[in-house]
Amino acid sequence: CQAYITRAESVPPVAAGDSDPWQCRMPTAKPTTATHWFRNSLEYCRLAVNVYDEALRAARRIAATHRRQTWIVMLDADETVLDNSLFERERNLCGSEFKDAQWESWVRADLARAIPGAAQFTQAVHRLGGLIAIVTNRIAADDDVTQHALRTNGIWFDYEEGKGDTSDKTLRWRKAESELGRRFGGHPRTVLWLGDQITDLAVLDRRGAILGAMSQKDA
Repeated sequence: CQAYITRAESVPPVAAGDSDPWQCRMPTAKPTTATHWFRNSLEYCRLAVNVYDEALRAARRIAATHRRQTWIVMLDADETVLDNSLFERERNLCGSEFKDAQWESWVRADLARAIPGAAQFTQAVHRLGGLIAIVTNRIAADDDVTQHALRTNGIWFDYEEGKGDTSDKTLRWRKAESELGRRFGGHPRTVLWLGDQITDLAVLDRRGAILGAMSQKDA
C-alpha cells in the first residue's frame, strides 16, 4: 500500500491525431476529494486489499470441496481489478463530464494499473485450481488492449470479454461459463463474484444457474 499511495505517475503527451484526448491540457479545477482519496489514502488501499483477502479466504474454502478447473471466479474489470483513477484525475482537473471518446482515448493509452490486491488474488485462485473470468463493460473492440493491461499488471485470467450491444452482462457470464467448459472440460460453474457495483453481481437459481444481473431493487 505504501508503494501504491506514493507512486508518481506522469501524464504522457497527447497522441498525434487524438481529437478527444484523456489528458487535461489546461486545468481549470482541482481533483474531487473522492478521486484524491481513492488515489492517495492508505485507508482506500487497505480496504481494497482487505476485500481481496476475504475473497481469497472464500476461494480456499471452495478449493477444498471442488475439483480443479470446475469452479469459476467472475470479476468485473474497471475499478475492480483495473485502476483508472489517473483518467479520472485528469477529467476532474478540466472540470469535464464523462465522455465516451475521452474514455476510449484513455483505454487505448493502456495506462490502467492494478487495484491493490487484485493481481495477488487472481494468481492465488489460479494456483488453487480456480478459473478466472473477467467480464467487462469496456467495448469488445478493446479486448486486445484490456487483455494486455491485465497481463501487464500481473492479473491472471482464463477468459475476458467486453460488451457488444448491451451493458447487461447476463449473456456474457453464461458464455464465459460455456467457453471455459469447452476449453477445460466439464461444466464449470461460477461460485464467487467480485465487482464494484451491484450489476457486476448475479442472481442465481437454487442450482447455481445465472438468472440475470442484480439491481438496486433486488432483496
